[in-house]
Order: sequence, then C-alpha cells, then structure tokens
Amino acid sequence: MNRYQPPSHHPAFAVAALALTALTIALTVVVPANMAPGSRMSAIMAAAPSATEVIISPACIDTVGVREASVASGEGRVAPASQGQSS
Repeated sequence: MNRYQPPSHHPAFAVAALALTALTIALTVVVPANMAPGSRMSAIMAAAPSATEVIISPACIDTVGVREASVASGEGRVAPASQGQSS
C-alpha cells in the first residue's frame, strides 16, 4: 500500500504568509504613525506640491435602467425542458 506523502511546500507558504502579514501591518500601522506632525516625513509631505483643483463636467450623471418585458416575475414558474434534455 502506498503511504500518503504530504507536500513539502507548506512551510514555504507559511513563511510567505508571515512576511506578507508583517508587510501589511507595517504599511497600515507603522508608516502612518511615523507621519505624525513634527516628524521628518510630514515635513517632506508638506514640501510636496499641493493638489490641483479640477472641474468635473458634467457634475451630474443621470443613469437610466430599462428592463425587458420577458423578465420573470416573483411567481415560481418551471421552464419546460428543451428537446435534448431528459428529466
């Protein structure tokens, strides 16, 4: 009888998952915390050019939805089987 051999790539996936978790926490928690007022990063961001004002034209977008008449209603109807299908 053949014995089950588990794949050996599971530890590599675990290490990759831990590395991506650390990277995610660093980017979402540590980096914004370092951008507190008075830090070097906030001075760099303050020196960056400011955003440019833009005008969005048209300012209002109208959407229209049209439904076909053949849409099924809330009643539970069973569609007849086609020629090639058997029940």
